[in-house]
Amino acid sequence: MRYTKSNKKTLLISRLISISSFIVFLVVGCLIGCLFFIRPATSEAEMRELTKFPSFTLTSFLNGDYFSDISLWYSDTYPGRDGLIAMQHNVESLYGIHTGKQMVGQVKQGDDIPKKDTDVKKVEKVELPENYAFDQAIQNQIMNGLYIEDGAAYSVYSFNQNAAAIYANALNEAGKELDGIADVYSLLVPNNSCLLSEKTYESLGGSDQKQAIDYYFSLYENVTGIPVIEDLQKHREDEYLYFRTDHHWTSMAAYHAYKNFCEQKGIKAHKLKDFESMKFSPFLGTFYAELQLPEMAANPDYVMAYIPNSTNDMVYWDENGNEVPWKVINDVSTWNENSGYYCFIGGDKPLSIIDNPDKDDGSSVLVIKESYGNSFVPYLVDHYDKVYIADFRYTNIDITDYVKENKIDDVIFENNISIIGSEDVASMVADLI
Repeated sequence: MRYTKSNKKTLLISRLISISSFIVFLVVGCLIGCLFFIRPATSEAEMRELTKFPSFTLTSFLNGDYFSDISLWYSDTYPGRDGLIAMQHNVESLYGIHTGKQMVGQVKQGDDIPKKDTDVKKVEKVELPENYAFDQAIQNQIMNGLYIEDGAAYSVYSFNQNAAAIYANALNEAGKELDGIADVYSLLVPNNSCLLSEKTYESLGGSDQKQAIDYYFSLYENVTGIPVIEDLQKHREDEYLYFRTDHHWTSMAAYHAYKNFCEQKGIKAHKLKDFESMKFSPFLGTFYAELQLPEMAANPDYVMAYIPNSTNDMVYWDENGNEVPWKVINDVSTWNENSGYYCFIGGDKPLSIIDNPDKDDGSSVLVIKESYGNSFVPYLVDHYDKVYIADFRYTNIDITDYVKENKIDDVIFENNISIIGSEDVASMVADLI
């Protein structure tokens, strides 16, 4: 085809406009990226803290980690990232066919789960680098290998024997150090895929969660396991136990764990009808933030929260050491639709304390947890003089020293089996003991 002078001129102008537009786009993007003062510190959509700017060390500078960490910080805290991610998902939703069942990502091949009588392996904990992006590591543990069915996402579990050994060894060390001082308990929260039928779950290639939890429990010394998965599976057809659009369990599921803890401890559990409750709706959680499926948006979750009878007051200390008065169950009805789960104990804080005015007997409990523990803690309040809460991702306390100094009676390690199912994350817990 031969171009006339007019055609060539039009083509040249069109190319210049395209190139100029692209350059303007890059310049504007670069300028936005340089706006340090408006960079987000947290992601409401993903419900996590974003990567912090790395501290300079000579070692990290020489081996290149410092620049890799800056790159991660830059991309993770880009201004307007949540909106850009949502835009990306909206564009993706314009093409392709969504079926009722699908896999997002791949299920990691888990290790074989040993028999119960196998001795715990002596595996050294992982030495984590400074400014390790643990929030992203934990997010990956939950988000990798999602099974979607009828607008609900299910996290498939993969067993890691080294991680199990690190975690069990850490809890056993706590049990040994606190023997005769405090009782140590372990609550391993299963993923929501425990709600799937056995046939469906086996077809996904995940590890058997019940078998894995039994194996963890078999390794414990001076540590009491709190069973819960069988109760959850027994009620999976008739109770609202896990969110469809979020990876957490509901307060109903946490209530089953609370009842089993009370049975292990030998105290009487309160009935749900004995609590006042609050409901927050609609709720679209982390799975929706990741997938942006229209069928999830059309059928959102809701959050039920049960208020302790003795008090709804608490305090927490933030990462800067500031003391903040808060509520055990906070009214988040005016917050955005991603925020329902934040109603529990102020979310994830380095250290929190709930002081029960109805008790003065010195009884106390320390809960070492991540976000799955948030909906469990409120049930404990009426049974203790003081409830201490530490999120292992953000606290720097030495657990055994803290228990001794504060004369704490019970220690509950409550963690989701996938979250602590990597060597890195299990080592974070071990670093506190």
